[in-house]
Amino acid sequence: MKQITITRVVSRNFIIDFLGQIQNTFGMNLTGYEKMLNKAVTQITDEIKEKNIKLKWFRYETTQLTNGAVAVLLYGELK
Repeated sequence: MKQITITRVVSRNFIIDFLGQIQNTFGMNLTGYEKMLNKAVTQITDEIKEKNIKLKWFRYETTQLTNGAVAVLLYGELK
């Protein structure tokens, strides 16, 4: 069983962070946070395709590092 892990750390900029705080105040979706997570997942997916990695199964795990940064980890088993 060969395992794989790929990690990406992404952060928001000040303007998106400020808008996110306003959205959070009114109970709206945090689109800046969602875009940040999407960016990390897209980068991981692109790397998998680029390296032609075949996965038997995989999971994503997210960890908030600071108020404006998050780490997204893909782990799984190679075919």
